[in-house]
Amino acid sequence: MVIGEVLLLVGSAFTFLAAVGVLRFTDVFVRMQLLSKASTFGLLCVLAGGVASLNSANDVTSLLLAGLLHLVTSPVGGNLLARATYFAPAIDHRIDTLDELAELSTGAHPSQQPEPGSHAKP
Repeated sequence: MVIGEVLLLVGSAFTFLAAVGVLRFTDVFVRMQLLSKASTFGLLCVLAGGVASLNSANDVTSLLLAGLLHLVTSPVGGNLLARATYFAPAIDHRIDTLDELAELSTGAHPSQQPEPGSHAKP
């Protein structure tokens, strides 16, 4: 019983920290990282705490299926959301490292891309 309560508390703390991180950070990709990682771990801890606390087989099965469904759908949804954000023209998404997706979207090699803030010569 105590293990379930500790897991519920840890999961709630991770979910809360993910929400605070979304409000604190300005970069859209860092926000998505926080939402996909910390909140998923928090939810799984909460579900594990529920499994440890509950006695009914139906309740435990429902929690396990909810966790499995979240694990299957969360990475796909996060990937689609990140890709849509990357290609959206109105969303500021500066990338500080090598942009490997730029090669696929423009057909040019990333090393041939103009530096941010510089103007390409015609």
